[in-house]
Amino acid sequence: MILKPKEHLLCITNMTSTRHDGTGGVIYLSYSHTTSEWISRRLSLMDEGTYICYVGTAISTIRNVVLKVGAFHTPVIKYEKRNTKSSLICSIQVYPPSNITWKMDDTTPVSQSKMEEIRSSGPSYIKSTLDITGSNSSYECAIENSLLKQTWMGRWARKDDLHRNQSEHVSLSCQLVNNSFPLNQDFRVTWSRVKSGTSFVLAYYLSSSQNIIINELRFSWDKELINQSDFSMNLTDLSLSDSGDYLCNISSSKYTLLTVYTLHVGKLQVSLDNGFWL
Repeated sequence: MILKPKEHLLCITNMTSTRHDGTGGVIYLSYSHTTSEWISRRLSLMDEGTYICYVGTAISTIRNVVLKVGAFHTPVIKYEKRNTKSSLICSIQVYPPSNITWKMDDTTPVSQSKMEEIRSSGPSYIKSTLDITGSNSSYECAIENSLLKQTWMGRWARKDDLHRNQSEHVSLSCQLVNNSFPLNQDFRVTWSRVKSGTSFVLAYYLSSSQNIIINELRFSWDKELINQSDFSMNLTDLSLSDSGDYLCNISSSKYTLLTVYTLHVGKLQVSLDNGFWL
């Protein structure tokens, strides 16, 4: 028997109870698949082991149940950029410890990642860091818990660099891919700007409540496009400080899609009558 934390353990058996009919005979009352609850509290990893279920009936029944408890807290894929170095981080709290695997451009396995593991009495914390090198356009991180038969995938994709001048606007595309991201799952969409090792959330959307929160007044979403699972955004009145990486994050419990754009905002040049430019 395999359970996750917060689930309950039940003893399930076919029970037969009895009562006397008043004439010295015995009548057997059959109750098929009656359940008797053993553990009604939240499970922890310390609850793993063998349990004995005893049912006192006309014919006593003893049953051994081997309990295994697994944990698979929602994984995270994170994009970081410091100076000219970019990296991806996949992390999870999981039990039993699971492997984190990477692929490049959908097909090529990657083995140059840095793995870290912190074990405790609870789920282990596992983190894998991968440096982004060359002109590779996409990476995929996969985590599988064989005990619970759960799999999560995180995908990062790089788009072309964009160049704009001050006071102009930019439109960035981000769409939910139906064939890899089931629409019946609750999900969250976040647009953020990553610059100099820090991240600022521009806006986010929750599918469960359809709430839209915007933290940047120059940012806009098209509600009609959102209804079509298109989360493309617009940013107006650009300034030099808007240069940086822009990240669209679409996340559910089973899948995360990261799309990154690099925006370069240049100083607006003005032509003077004497032929000079400012």
